[in-house]
Amino acid sequence: MKKWKLPLLMVIIAVFAFASQNAVLAEDEKPLVPDFALLTKENELVRLSDYRGKIVVLNFWASWCPPCRAEMHEFQKLHNDLEASGEAVLLLLNQIDGRRETVKTGTDYLEKNEYTMVNLFDHGLVGGQIFGVPGLPTTVVIDGEGYLSSYVVGSTTQATVKKMIEGAK
Repeated sequence: MKKWKLPLLMVIIAVFAFASQNAVLAEDEKPLVPDFALLTKENELVRLSDYRGKIVVLNFWASWCPPCRAEMHEFQKLHNDLEASGEAVLLLLNQIDGRRETVKTGTDYLEKNEYTMVNLFDHGLVGGQIFGVPGLPTTVVIDGEGYLSSYVVGSTTQATVKKMIEGAK
């Protein structure tokens, strides 16, 4: 009897993971995202509330994460498009743990690859305490009123994030 419990559990986990890959939340399920403040490499304090009235895309990442690195080119293109259109704002939230990921490793990776996106250093406050990010990369879209609109756990593309932005309007 115990032999079937583990495979069943694995199937349930796989179905949940698949279903949550591109979750769009129903209107009554949208939680208000609490304000937070994080630093850039220039020690500039950036608050979520600085962007009230705008759609905000958060990408939780780390330089040691292969899927994060794989999607960076897509995010740079998205950043360039969003800067030109003003449609939304993209913020990278570098997940700093002090061991595998540090301010230096994240900054060095972005500079080496000439990525110009705003990178904020998150020491667990936003990814861990506010969002409970289950894995990297994770991308979150917040609507102009500050409510969580949608999210993707795992790699994504510019096209998918643009659809998420449209859904947040």
